[in-house]
Formats: sequence, structure tokens, C-alpha cells
Amino acid sequence: MSSGSLLQEIPFTYGIPFRSGRLYEVGLRTVPHSNWLRDLPGAHRLVQTLLQGELLGRYELLDFLIWPEGTFLRVRLPQDLSEFLRFLKDRSVPAGELPQAYWDDELQWLRLIPEDKVADSTNRFLETCGKIREQAENSKGSEPNLFFYYRNERLV
Repeated sequence: MSSGSLLQEIPFTYGIPFRSGRLYEVGLRTVPHSNWLRDLPGAHRLVQTLLQGELLGRYELLDFLIWPEGTFLRVRLPQDLSEFLRFLKDRSVPAGELPQAYWDDELQWLRLIPEDKVADSTNRFLETCGKIREQAENSKGSEPNLFFYYRNERLV
């Protein structure tokens, strides 16, 4: 028998929901006159960032909406809100670019949701998505752009 050490890695289970942490509604806007979310590569990078962070266990996404002017999402955070925002802004922009060139520094919307008000939040979220979609469809002088909605059915 060998007297060497045995090394065993503890497996990490990806995508397992956690029910602790705070639930937030968060709205972020792109900087004025920015077109990066109008095109598929920018929106795809944002979707990848959102799903990657969830897969790595940094947070849980309940749902999110991406349209050319920004994103609106509901997320459960086990860590600080500022860490989530920094991760999202830093990772969603192209490598070597500054987030300030893509994201407005001010939050468009922020609300902490108590656990007993999640159903109300869901209704408000869906209403807001409908309003944003209606505004996008009725905007004059612009063709329909990307409008992406995601809902995590296992969490809602």
C-alpha cells in the first residue's frame, strides 16, 4: 500500500435553488444613445452573464427582461446588492471596456420584496414587462428591436 495522500474534490451542485437571501426587483438602463442592447451580440452577452452568475451560485434569477434600453429583473441575493451589480455590469460588457460606457450609473428601479409579497411582485413585474413591450412596439421611427423575457419556472 502507498503512503501517499488521497485528494478528493467535493462536488459542487450547479443550479440548485437556495431559499435564503433577499429578493430584489432591479432595473438598469443603458447610457443615453447607446445601441449595444439593440443588437444580438450585446443582448446575448447580457443573457450569458445573468445565467452564468446563477449557474455559479452567486444568485437566483426569478425572471428578467432585456430590451434595447436596459434590463429589468427579479433576483434573490445571498450576498450584497453592490456585488451583484458590479458582477453584472463588469461581465456583461465586452472585455477591456468600461461598464460606464454601457450602463447608466444610476439604478432605474430598485425594490426589496418581502417573502409574503412575492405574488404581488410577480404581477407588478408582468405588468411592467407588458408596458415596456407596448412602448417598444409603439415607438415611432424605430423598427422592433430585441425584446427578451426569461422566467425561471422552478422558482416562481
